[in-house]
Amino acid sequence: MDFFEQNRRCEIGYALASRHWGEGCATEALRAAIRHGFDALNLNRIEADIDPRDIGSARVLEKLGFRKEGYMPERWIVHGEMADTVNYGLLRRSWDER
Repeated sequence: MDFFEQNRRCEIGYALASRHWGEGCATEALRAAIRHGFDALNLNRIEADIDPRDIGSARVLEKLGFRKEGYMPERWIVHGEMADTVNYGLLRRSWDER
């Protein structure tokens, strides 16, 4: 987590070996990190960005209550190629309402 205390927000990222995809590991780990962020760090907002082709990550984030907030074409250079990104955000009030 990259933590921005002044604005009570952070950016969260994760990577999981493909042999463990679909086992619920990412969901479980993110749920724990989100709880820690909102409860212990008093965050108001958690952000993530993913490759739009990564349907599995989109499902994980949406399952946890993240909302798709934007699309940025050619934001990153990955292995020498331009790559798009999709931004997601989760507000504390949305998490608390779940």
